[in-house]
Amino acid sequence: SVVGLVPALYVWRNPAVELWPSILVVAFTGMSSHFCMARALSHADATVISPMDFLRVPLSALIGWLLYNEQIDVFTAGGALLILTGNLLNLQRKAPQPAEVATS
Repeated sequence: SVVGLVPALYVWRNPAVELWPSILVVAFTGMSSHFCMARALSHADATVISPMDFLRVPLSALIGWLLYNEQIDVFTAGGALLILTGNLLNLQRKAPQPAEVATS
């Protein structure tokens, strides 16, 4: 934000009043997403949380398709399939067994 401030001052125009609610929603969700990620990492291992974070990509494509009528190409569908398959495989793997203590 600080680095972008200097060039933004040269072309800055105040947004229209009707855009402010949308700007506030974007600011709030952007801020709360970092809070939610930090909380998730305190509850689960990063090897589970990080792959789930990649679900943003197919979900963003789905929202673009539903709300903005954007087309989903074969690369987007293939990437979404890879992400979903990887997450399912990651969730199904067995927990590591604790090491046995040598008794001698």
